[in-house]
Amino acid sequence: MIRRHPWGGLADPALPLPSDVTILGLPYDGAACYRKGAAEAPRRLREISGSSPAISEEGYVVDPSLLRVRDLGDVAPGAADAGGDPEAARRDYFARVEAAVADAFRMAAMAGRDAFLLSIGGDHSVSIPLLRGFSSGFPEGYGLVSLDAHPDLFDAYDGSSLSNACPMRRALDSSRLRPDHLLILGTRSYNQVELEFMKEKGIRFVPAREIERLGVAGAIDLAKERLAGVGNVYLTIDIDVADPSCAPGTGAPVAGGLSSRQLLDLVRGLVDGLPVRAMDLVEIAPPLDPTDVTLYLALQIVFETFAVLAEKRKPKPRRA
Repeated sequence: MIRRHPWGGLADPALPLPSDVTILGLPYDGAACYRKGAAEAPRRLREISGSSPAISEEGYVVDPSLLRVRDLGDVAPGAADAGGDPEAARRDYFARVEAAVADAFRMAAMAGRDAFLLSIGGDHSVSIPLLRGFSSGFPEGYGLVSLDAHPDLFDAYDGSSLSNACPMRRALDSSRLRPDHLLILGTRSYNQVELEFMKEKGIRFVPAREIERLGVAGAIDLAKERLAGVGNVYLTIDIDVADPSCAPGTGAPVAGGLSSRQLLDLVRGLVDGLPVRAMDLVEIAPPLDPTDVTLYLALQIVFETFAVLAEKRKPKPRRA
């Protein structure tokens, strides 16, 4: 096997700063409300990320001069995060994640570059500090697109307001995210309190079945319409948005999800058509999938995202 730098050869540790894409690992599944295993995803995804070059499925070779990728490693839970009061430990860990995200965007702004942050979870609770850190850089507000089998809008789950069933609800705690700027795609598993909350707040959700009827292009058009005028968008991808036949390695799989084809096209279209400044990939649980097919789907999502970002950074031809 050819040995490459991680992330398709793009993450050369000798690459000088600043970078266009910053990668952050969050090996944490302490807030998973069902099956664990997502803490293993950052390490395992890095291990396979150099197994092939960063080339899109259509043959677009990502030019490292157009997309400078730097992997900052993990924000790992410490020994203190594993004992004592679990909720207090979770808050302490989340504070460190939030600070790391804010620092990443601050460094990019100081260098005069547009930043793109790719975070690898971890259970979906890690989106809580990721979104807090992200929103701190955009006082004008932001948009949020969630690809997920579940709305994740519980105010609290099993007594915790920081559960992986709560990240979208916590995002709405901030005045920087309006309910009409939250769009949830691919849902098919709900609790009645979530349905009532979405109806009350006017939150748009699009079940996987509706995406099948609309087509991926229709779902992308809906996202563009919903977020028209929003200058900064965060995209969170819970791998359980995919059907379990495509992504069995996840904590709470739900039948009837998106195919790999639909998911790849949807991610490409959203990153291309919206001002996405940050993205996370969560709930990938390698121990639950001995075939590693879930990991390789996640890696292809990363490479397709890189390809779109590199294309968007190409210098525009001058008009005669």
